[in-house]
Amino acid sequence: MSVKRKVLILGGIILLLFSGAARVAAESWVMPATPLPMDKLFQELCYVRSSDRVRPKAGHWPRDIEYQRRVIDYRNDSFKVESNTFRLAQPPQKIIPHAVGITEILWAICPRERLLMFNTVAADPRFSMIADELAATGKIFSPKESELIIAAQPDLVLTVIFSDAVFKQRLKQAGIPTLDLGSPDSLASVVKEIKLLGEILDESGNAEALLQIISRKQALLRAALPKRNKPLRLLYYDMGGYIPGKSSNFTSLCKMVGAVNVGAEQGINSWRQVDHETLLKWDPDVIIVPLENNLTENLKKDPLLRYCRALQDDNLLQIPGLYLRTNSQFLLLSANLLAGIIYPDTY
Repeated sequence: MSVKRKVLILGGIILLLFSGAARVAAESWVMPATPLPMDKLFQELCYVRSSDRVRPKAGHWPRDIEYQRRVIDYRNDSFKVESNTFRLAQPPQKIIPHAVGITEILWAICPRERLLMFNTVAADPRFSMIADELAATGKIFSPKESELIIAAQPDLVLTVIFSDAVFKQRLKQAGIPTLDLGSPDSLASVVKEIKLLGEILDESGNAEALLQIISRKQALLRAALPKRNKPLRLLYYDMGGYIPGKSSNFTSLCKMVGAVNVGAEQGINSWRQVDHETLLKWDPDVIIVPLENNLTENLKKDPLLRYCRALQDDNLLQIPGLYLRTNSQFLLLSANLLAGIIYPDTY
């Protein structure tokens, strides 16, 4: 399915769930021209098979997998990195991913017959780049449906720090092997996760092939960006006035398109709620808002923000929230779209 078709499906969901300004925004939003063709880039990131498969060496298994995961403390706006070791007796053949980002990576590098089931969130086009492909398999489970997972007897369930604690505890009690990963906050951390998953699956060849595609396409994207004396300062404004900071995927997106995340510039680490007076004081060049809400109208109606340069310059720009939420190899797809949105006269 084309990227444009995916956006149309997402827009249809918005039309069903919302009314008023959000509905008008969904109907009028147009996919911009981008540095790299969106459909081709999606397909290249979606399915990778290496011609030089890395075969396991003698004595390769059992294997101790050393990995790190990022743990976020939202209350204190901080995070830490934990180092762990996970032992595998042999490459898992029956795998269930519990998070969207992990699912998207596995869909690209893992033989799909080894993927038993998929989370309903990963089959939801509001949250997943491959939702339609996963939904078509019919192998969908609810995020808390531990009984179904236990009955399937998988070799490995891949969860994340945000996965339901009760769900993870039930799997542990049933003796289901579970690996709890962190939450990537940048393309660099996604790269590490791809390498780790390639090692776990014994599919390092496919993982390396995907990393080569990412590296090559990132270089092409960088070369296609317009030359500027000063980088654009972007502020991502979400519901409730929440702004992402340094340890968010938005910082990585900004770096990939030669821009600055104003939230990180102003000392935010993860997320922080700011008022409109603060937004005006920070004076961003561009304000990015998710397409699926009324934020554009709400910001425009505030008399205080008529002095905001981004609004004066008509740089209050929308992007489907799917592209702001991704934390897999599709961050590169999101960056490509963001470049087309903030540099509208370049492509």
